[in-house]
Amino acid sequence: MLRVYLAAPFVDARDVRDLDARLEALGIGVTSTWAHAASGPELLGAMPVDDVRRIALANDRDLLAAQLLVALAREGAGAEMFAEVRLALAHRIPVLWVGTRRPLSAYREGVLRVATIAEGMTYLSGFGEIVGGLAPFEKRTARETLWDVIEGLEDARDARPARVA
Repeated sequence: MLRVYLAAPFVDARDVRDLDARLEALGIGVTSTWAHAASGPELLGAMPVDDVRRIALANDRDLLAAQLLVALAREGAGAEMFAEVRLALAHRIPVLWVGTRRPLSAYREGVLRVATIAEGMTYLSGFGEIVGGLAPFEKRTARETLWDVIEGLEDARDARPARVA
C-alpha cells in the first residue's frame, strides 16, 4: 500500500481531512495526522515550547513514515509545508507538488508538479499501483522506485517541445 504524507496550510485542515478519506477509499494510506487534530487557528506562539516541539516531532515521524509527500500549495499560507518538503527531499522521499504556487522547492529533483488535485489524484492512483505491484521484499524500495518514476516523468516533460503561442 502506498503511504503518503499530506502537507498543506493549517487553515486547510478540513480539506486535508476530506482528501485523506478519498485516498483511503483508493487504498492509499495517509501517514499525516496533524489535520485530524486541527480544530481552530494554529497558535504556536501561545503554546509552551515543549508542546510545540512535540507537535513538530510528531509531524516529522509521520512524514518519515511516508513513501511520498503530497504538497498542497496555495498563495498566502503554508510556510511549514515548505520545511516539510525540504525534510522529505533530504530523506529522498519524492514529492507530488499540487498547485500553482511554485517556489524553488517545487523545482527540486524528486518533485513532480501538477496544477490541480484532480490531476494529482490520477498520479496518486498510478503510484499506488506501482507500490502495490512491488514484491513484499521490495517494499523498502518504494521511495526509490517512485523517485525514479517522477524523475522519468520530469525528463519526459522537459523533452517536449515548448508550445508556441
